Amino acid sequence: MLTRNSKETPKREKKMSRFFPQQKIVNVNGQVELLAFQCEDAIVQLASIAPGATFPLHEHQESQIGMIFNDNLEININGNKTIIQSLDHVYVAGANIPHGSKNLLSQTILGFDVKRIIPASVSEENGSEILRVVDAYNKTFGLPCRSVEGPWFEIMITDIPPKKNIPKQQPNLSIMGITLNGKLEIEIATEKQHLTYGNIYYVPAQTSYEVVNVSNQTVSLLEILLKEL
Repeated sequence: MLTRNSKETPKREKKMSRFFPQQKIVNVNGQVELLAFQCEDAIVQLASIAPGATFPLHEHQESQIGMIFNDNLEININGNKTIIQSLDHVYVAGANIPHGSKNLLSQTILGFDVKRIIPASVSEENGSEILRVVDAYNKTFGLPCRSVEGPWFEIMITDIPPKKNIPKQQPNLSIMGITLNGKLEIEIATEKQHLTYGNIYYVPAQTSYEVVNVSNQTVSLLEILLKEL
């Protein structure tokens, strides 16, 4: 309780972090909720698509890629409809190409998309395509992974064993990371946070970072590598 002579301590504003960006919540027609994160020239959005929800066809100047984390989803790119499977396909919709989606199932679909302005000199076949994720090896982590590569990005999904420490790295490309389950400790430069699903991290090129699985379960980490334009 405050007395007559006591003073209120002013609240400190939370410091904005370049490496652990704050989310902005975007609601689309009460059917699709997006958690949007600004990472310099790219926007990452974690999507929650309600059962039966339709994300109407729309277009913008940024190129967009996306993937879902569970079940399947109907993707509509310029009138061409395709069913994509979880963690198995990535869609690419080029700049000013109409695109949207529809959840045909009775459960909520989770996924992500990335929007980025791409120069015309960077080739995107027909402005749109569906890419397949394949088995690969994450040389940086020294672990098997699944990956897919496009004209301006690469996506790597790596399962990190319990209590595994990935030594400090200094990548040549910018990286955005999403923890799909469990909890990871992420240290970027001099900042450190524990991350679970619903937050992301951003590692600018030539910046050191370290990943530790602090949980007792295998954690799936999805990283999006942005190529220089």
